[in-house]
Amino acid sequence: MGHQLLGPTFAAFLEEVRAAAVHTDRSGRIPRRFHDQLRRLGFGRMRLSGADGGLDASVVELVETIRDIAAADPSLAQSWRTHVLATERHLKEPDGPTRRQWLGRIASGAMIGGGWTESDGSTGAKFTTRLQGRDDALTLTGTKYYSTGSAHADWLEYSAVDADDALVIVGVDARAEGVVVRDDWTGFGQRATGSGTTELHDVPVDPADVAPFTTQHRGTAGWQQLVLLAVLTGITQDVARTARELVDESGRRHGPPDVRVLERFGRLEALVLGNDAALLRAAADTDGAHRALVSTPGAAADRTTDAAEVQTFRAQLLVVPAAVEAGELLTQIGALLPEPLEDLQQRWALDRHWRNARTIAQHNPVLHRSRMIADRLLYDIGTDVDVRHRDTVRAEAVRRDAEARALPALRVRGDLADALAADRSLRTRLAGLLAEHPPVLLVLEDEPQHGDPGVAAASLLGDLPRAWFAVTTRTDAIGHPYDLARRIATLDQLSGGRIAWIVRGDEGHDATELVTVVQQLWRSWPRETIALDGSAPAFAETAAITRINSTGAYRIAGPLNVPSSPQGLPVTVTSGGVTVKATGTCRIDLVERPGGLALTDSTLDAPAAVRVDALVHHDLDSLAAALQGPAAAALRPLGSAPGEQPGTLRRRLGLPAPVLDPLDGAAPRFDDAPEAS
Repeated sequence: MGHQLLGPTFAAFLEEVRAAAVHTDRSGRIPRRFHDQLRRLGFGRMRLSGADGGLDASVVELVETIRDIAAADPSLAQSWRTHVLATERHLKEPDGPTRRQWLGRIASGAMIGGGWTESDGSTGAKFTTRLQGRDDALTLTGTKYYSTGSAHADWLEYSAVDADDALVIVGVDARAEGVVVRDDWTGFGQRATGSGTTELHDVPVDPADVAPFTTQHRGTAGWQQLVLLAVLTGITQDVARTARELVDESGRRHGPPDVRVLERFGRLEALVLGNDAALLRAAADTDGAHRALVSTPGAAADRTTDAAEVQTFRAQLLVVPAAVEAGELLTQIGALLPEPLEDLQQRWALDRHWRNARTIAQHNPVLHRSRMIADRLLYDIGTDVDVRHRDTVRAEAVRRDAEARALPALRVRGDLADALAADRSLRTRLAGLLAEHPPVLLVLEDEPQHGDPGVAAASLLGDLPRAWFAVTTRTDAIGHPYDLARRIATLDQLSGGRIAWIVRGDEGHDATELVTVVQQLWRSWPRETIALDGSAPAFAETAAITRINSTGAYRIAGPLNVPSSPQGLPVTVTSGGVTVKATGTCRIDLVERPGGLALTDSTLDAPAAVRVDALVHHDLDSLAAALQGPAAAALRPLGSAPGEQPGTLRRRLGLPAPVLDPLDGAAPRFDDAPEAS
């Protein structure tokens, strides 16, 4: 536990703080002795190393301690928030006079307060608080609001603009002439945090205490929330403790409580568990980010910090509503006990827990954090990107992702496909050429005077275990659809789902019925019906095997005698102007357009999901030239590596397996029959 670093008297100190918490909430004043005692115990220097005069606490240990202080009095814990943020900023600075000076102040027991917020519309890009003068005659003038902890602090840090309109961070002595800290916080909760207004009237500034605004470290946003989440988790814990004390006291007088009290108490304990787990996970990730920023600053550390902030924001979405709910449950428990609620409120100030949690919740932009989580996890947008620019950055991320995910492909003409099918040495050479590249899609063309491209695909499967294959079928040479469906399905089974079917025909040719029959046959024998256990009493569970009962131009009952695809359904593509009408009984995944095979719902100028090399390869030498020439860069999409395993083609393209409606008249193949054996 983090608070063990503060010595054996810390637990007794917390009990004293908790005993005074009701009075503190009502008066809006934290007894001065509580801050003084925390200074003496070393709370303010927990995060400093032993060499710097600190206690060498981890982030987790610090956060646990803040939580435990908040469980005694959340206002006392939150009043140190600015100090915690300032300490982390100075810890992450490069070694130098400024860092040593501030760490020396912290080690000596000084508490840091201050503030950023102004009430005149100023933002993080502009402040009206100004640093004036030059060289050794600097003064600070302005007004800051929500100056959390400043009333108890020894040093204050503020955001400002200097004489050159550059953003700076300015430190001043809290006792300096011109510093006026007003106790005018009017919120209905967290009344004793010292979050009033600070007026700065020509306050003298030491030039050594002026730093560029860029010295704010990358993880500031996460730290700002992490401290508040520790306070909220402490509130939740004290709510549960208070509820237990209420129920115990009532039980001694009146016996066991109403079952509704027990239900609410159980819910409270669950909220405590959830909040604590979420908080400590965020703290652990923040600890890792801190170590990365200090030991190896750079892009990798920034990404680690970004991920830690997102974890904190995820915890925020759980902790904030849970703490508010906990306060509500406590009031409900009080109302269900035999004692008058007014008496309990007078003695325990039950509503303070809900008020305190709600006040902190209002300071947390939860909806905005939800969007930031989505942006980070879906589009890899850092938490530092301005909210006003996120729409543009999102669109750019989608475009880059589409380009990065685009699968490179090589088009193989029929004569080369025939040669590869017939000559093992050519297949071995091709395997060697492709071994140095990420997996690619080989588009095997179906051309007059040449063999079935499916034969070439079958020959290549074993030699090219890391390639995908697209088998082309011309609509003027399809043969019987049942045989076509069986050939493609067999290749798909043998390859583990690495097959696409390209339907190519003349402009305007309607292939809807052809595609419908083939896809309905593919789904007629679900592969999950097959018993893989040799000791099973039957080869298959036959109930799901169906007759497709096609009654149009292709009169086919079915089922197909090949189980359904490992990828749900082989990827289906239209090409050459052939059309397939969208119906519930068939589905086209991709359509060939200039530059590649594009998703059917893509716009014409969207990146293709498959980039097909413009060269049509007649022989292996031309294909080798494409792999080794300047165009080879196009065959290396982001995130691919030569050794990666391809998986199914549908998964590689991010295409969901379609759910097809059956044809009218479709029926079970083995109606009321015993299982096939």
